[in-house]
Amino acid sequence: MNATDRLVAALQAAGLRVGDGEPRDASGALTGRYVIVRNRMESRGEGSLGDPNGDREPELQITAVGPSRRAADQVAEQARGVALGLLDPPTGWSWTQAATYVTGSPTDVEPLTDPAAADAPTWYRADVYRYYLTPA
Repeated sequence: MNATDRLVAALQAAGLRVGDGEPRDASGALTGRYVIVRNRMESRGEGSLGDPNGDREPELQITAVGPSRRAADQVAEQARGVALGLLDPPTGWSWTQAATYVTGSPTDVEPLTDPAAADAPTWYRADVYRYYLTPA
């Protein structure tokens, strides 16, 4: 399992829905809260003398989605607790330090939401975390 898989598994174990769509009911209303996990850049370096580029620092983005600003914020805060918590290291790797929060976006309404449409707007917040890995 890689770092993304480990984070997704931890989020699911914490009771968060992880997906990449917008589950809606027959009336078009958003049916719940969920997160989307995606890879961002991965830095290399800080390794040993024998393998100076052996360490990895992947960045993972968690986008929290909900039917309201409050819902998206609540999901984002729950996901933050998981992302910065204790995760099992990816297969073949060890953590060199705790994960860190890198950056994020303010909670906002999906720009493609049609204000004239009957369905509720989709709110989201994206936060980025960096993980520090060294070969096991």
